[in-house]
Amino acid sequence: MILSNYVYDKVGAKHKKVVSYSFLPQEKVFSWDKVHLVFGQYLLMHAIIYRTELLTKECHLQLPKHTFYVDNLYAFEPLGYVKSIYYLDVDFYHYFIGRDDQSVNEQVMLKRIDQQLAVNKRMVRFYVENVAADSPQARYMKYYLEIITTVSSILLIRGKKAEYLAKKKELWQYIKTYDVDLYRKLRRRVFGVGVNLPGRIGRSLASGVYRVVHKVYGFN
Repeated sequence: MILSNYVYDKVGAKHKKVVSYSFLPQEKVFSWDKVHLVFGQYLLMHAIIYRTELLTKECHLQLPKHTFYVDNLYAFEPLGYVKSIYYLDVDFYHYFIGRDDQSVNEQVMLKRIDQQLAVNKRMVRFYVENVAADSPQARYMKYYLEIITTVSSILLIRGKKAEYLAKKKELWQYIKTYDVDLYRKLRRRVFGVGVNLPGRIGRSLASGVYRVVHKVYGFN
């Protein structure tokens, strides 16, 4: 797997947010034991290039058709097959964001929330069924699953309607039913606690934190 930097190229913004991985080794091939990312940093699709044979002959990745947000599957499922990594400190991918009709626009995501939840649940199943707890990738993959579940949850909180809050409850119940140990690990971490704060005040607090993070990172 080759990793590179990417740029959040937001419509109308004077300054473009560059996401780099300066904590990774440079100018050499390394393995998972050298992957130490800072808090809140993840390997998104924009940063990843896989060897073709890894996708087609080893991982056999098949993305669901007519579904948005499958980039999370691309950035997740093949990782279990990655043994060697190389980081290029180059701003290679420009991710153009800020359009009203964009798939990551918050209101658009709410309209397509069932697709986001389907991807989220597939990631839960894949992690439980395919990732050994003692594998070198397991720790990172759990953190990535955590942030995707957080994104799903915060969108549903910000949707405010009872139907959205019911979907959030159902998502966490799904994880608990599928693997109670994974549920406990996700639920007890900071993000898990944050998106499950009780009552209207708790939801308002979680939504407020999201707005601050959004302003800092400008990710959609």
